[in-house]
Amino acid sequence: MSGLKALDIIKPLASLIPEIELPYERVLFDEKIIYTIGAVVIYQLSSIPLTGVNPLTVADPFYWLRLPFASEKGTLLEFGILPVVTSAFLWQILSGSKFIKVNFNSIVDRQNFQSLQKVFAVLLAVVYAILLCAAGYFKPVDYFVKEGINSSSNLWGNMLIITQLGMATAIVTLLVELLEKGYGFGPGIMAFVAVNSSAKLSGSLFGFLSNHAIAQSHGVFVQLFRNLTSKSIAIAINDVFTRSEEVNFIQVYLGIAVVFLISYLQNFRMEISIKSSKVRSMVSAYPIRLFYCGALPIFFAYTILYNLHIIAFALTKIFGGSPYLAVYQLDPFTNRSYDITSGLLYFLSTSTKGCCLVLKLVRFIAFTSFVTLTSTIFGKKWFAMSGSGGKDLAKQFKEQDIVVVGHRDATVAKELNKMIQSASLIGSAILGLIVGLVEATGLSKGYVAGVVVGVLSALSLLEQIMSEYQQTGAANSQFSQVFGTN
Repeated sequence: MSGLKALDIIKPLASLIPEIELPYERVLFDEKIIYTIGAVVIYQLSSIPLTGVNPLTVADPFYWLRLPFASEKGTLLEFGILPVVTSAFLWQILSGSKFIKVNFNSIVDRQNFQSLQKVFAVLLAVVYAILLCAAGYFKPVDYFVKEGINSSSNLWGNMLIITQLGMATAIVTLLVELLEKGYGFGPGIMAFVAVNSSAKLSGSLFGFLSNHAIAQSHGVFVQLFRNLTSKSIAIAINDVFTRSEEVNFIQVYLGIAVVFLISYLQNFRMEISIKSSKVRSMVSAYPIRLFYCGALPIFFAYTILYNLHIIAFALTKIFGGSPYLAVYQLDPFTNRSYDITSGLLYFLSTSTKGCCLVLKLVRFIAFTSFVTLTSTIFGKKWFAMSGSGGKDLAKQFKEQDIVVVGHRDATVAKELNKMIQSASLIGSAILGLIVGLVEATGLSKGYVAGVVVGVLSALSLLEQIMSEYQQTGAANSQFSQVFGTN
């Protein structure tokens, strides 16, 4: 059966799509650091309000999904890295399952495949922008209209919003490509999520900036200090534990506890004894970590959830609501978020609203099961589809003249595949279960999922930086003191 020649579709457009050229010479370690920092800074600075939209008046139904994707409501980063991640997962799965033919040894096929991913990411952002504009998502909710706050909602205003979101996604795809083509440390999405999560975590703890709409500081410790100067101890503590507009102490404690647990489990690994086949050297260990897939299983599960909820929200608002799909209720206290109260998608949400205790219990089980099973299935299949299986690792060892102690060349790939499959499957299942259980309570509101993805992304990025530093030596690096050398 012949595969679908999807790459032929993109060939006529390939010359029109902006592309980052491969570096003509080896990029120095310091240059990679600067490129990575520069790309991250550009991404962070892109969180400026959309022209014609006031983010403070947008009621957000996706607030619990945003942190893992570094997205901000009502800004150029409305979708964050969601379109890029969705496109990458989709086409990688299609190519890995042989539904489309891609020869990754061919430069032309690789370029066309990357172009296909970029075009689809931008197209997806445009389609979602159209759906949200048609659903009235960017319009102020009735509460703010009564208060005299309005924004552009005509045809031209919507077209401007769609154009901005499409262009923003195009820029994000180029920034990701810049890092992945060797100018910086990638994958680019990991760098963006790691920095964004770090900023959110530090801001939620010690942020001095205030939300003027509710007169509260972003940081829980700063807000606790402010409360203690104006309120009784009991009320001051209760306020920082129960506030809903900003991160509260419950979310912080859950986040810290899960970070410690993930960091502890990250150290679980199976070690393979390897040595050089050409140079007499000591036997060293190659680790296969429990979280072999890193944060990708949670990324995958939440990518499905985010896409489903965008489509469901748009359809229910455009066609007047559907009690079977989802029923959205505006938060009566803040008027700045929506919660699902019933419908099929209620069981795939973290909403604590509902008509009865039985439905809430079913939702808890359904959400936890979905995240766990999706992550497990991903871990079972992804390593083979992404070119990181035992066969690929054995090939890499052979190219570097490395042998596995105690195994013949003919059996290395098989043994490596067993270890990788076990680590990938078990690690993904554990990670999905941890995040699913915590988020299903509704107390975290996406905070724990974002922190877990950020921590694993940061560890992966740091490991890559240290590996590059040790391999190249970087004797003249200006950043040597950061890594503990002179």
